[in-house]
Amino acid sequence: MFAKPIFLLDNLMNQSVPLSVLAFFLIAFVLPLIRLWIRTGTFAMAFSRNRDPIQKLVGAAIAIYMTGLCVWAVCYALLGKNALGVWEVPSNVKIFGWTLLAIGLTMTVTAQAQMGISWRMGVDPEPTAIVKSGLFKFSRNPIYSGMLLTLFSYLFTSPCPWLLMGCCQFSLLIYLQTLYEEQALIKIHGDSYLIYASSVGRFFPKMGYLKSPTLPNSDDSLETAIVNS
Repeated sequence: MFAKPIFLLDNLMNQSVPLSVLAFFLIAFVLPLIRLWIRTGTFAMAFSRNRDPIQKLVGAAIAIYMTGLCVWAVCYALLGKNALGVWEVPSNVKIFGWTLLAIGLTMTVTAQAQMGISWRMGVDPEPTAIVKSGLFKFSRNPIYSGMLLTLFSYLFTSPCPWLLMGCCQFSLLIYLQTLYEEQALIKIHGDSYLIYASSVGRFFPKMGYLKSPTLPNSDDSLETAIVNS
C-alpha cells in the first residue's frame, strides 16, 4: 500500500537536487545579469572587460566550474545518484543541508538586490559605489558567502567525491577573486574602503578584517603645527 507513495517521494527528492542547482544558476547568475541590463543597459560580466590576465583566468575558471556543476546536475537527473557515487546520509543530515541551501540562496538574492546597480561579476574597469547597508553591514561579500553556503549544502544533501573536490576548488577561486577585488577597491576608494573593511568581516562576521589605515598621531600633528607656525 505504501510502496508507491514512498517511491514517488524518493523520486521527488532525487529530482530536487538537480532542480535546485538549476534554480541556483538562474537566481545567482542569469536573472541578475538580465535585471541589470534592463535597468542600466550595462552587461554585468566585468570579467570580459578587464584586461588583467589574472582576472580573466579566475573568471574563466569560475565559469568552467559552474558549467561543470550544471553538467553534474544533468547527469544526476538522467543517470541517478548511484552512477555519480553519491553517498547515503541520514534524513536529519539532508534536512540540515536543505536548510543551509535555503539560507544560502536567500543571502545571495538579498545581497544582489541590495547592491542594486553596483552589482558586477568581477572587477569592472568603471568604478562602482561601495555598498555598506543591509547584509553588507555584517559581511563585505555576502553574495559570495551565500554562494558558498549554497554549494556546501550539497555535501549534506547528496555528498560525493565530485562535489567535495568541486567545493574545495570553488572556495579557492572565490577566495582568490575576493583578494583581487579587495586590492582593486583599495586602489579606487582608498582609506574609505579600508576603514569599512577593518570593521566588517570578509565573508562572515568577526572574520577576515583588513588592517585599518594609519591615522596621523594627534600629538605629532600638534607638534608639527607649532613648529610650522
